[in-house]
Amino acid sequence: MPDLFGAVTSRAEAQVRRVALIYALLDRSCEVRTKHLRAALEVWRFCEDSARFIFGGRSSVSVKDRIITILKTEEAGLTRTKISEALQHHVPSAEITRALDALREKGLVRTKSIKTTGRSAEVWFAETSEGRHS
Repeated sequence: MPDLFGAVTSRAEAQVRRVALIYALLDRSCEVRTKHLRAALEVWRFCEDSARFIFGGRSSVSVKDRIITILKTEEAGLTRTKISEALQHHVPSAEITRALDALREKGLVRTKSIKTTGRSAEVWFAETSEGRHS
């Protein structure tokens, strides 16, 4: 699984060429010169250092993996709203639905309808290897 640093820095050459072209245009030059490339490389170095600081060492984890990890820590289960909150509202509800459906198909999660004073709540639980929620 690629790490996030690699994912955000994988197009370095193309980005440096674009930035060099911008520098050449700002210089009103008809061609990209060495000084433009050097300046672009410095911009990229700064971007790469920033990406390493922000993303270095983090792996790109799928929504399914994140959800199952969250559910395993919640014995009482979670509603979709609580799952979205646990994902810091960074994942669209349609993607959460797809992930939950895929996890249910694999037998990794189950759902239970809980009666409330209003509409019933759908609560999701992680399944253990014995088939009980954790």
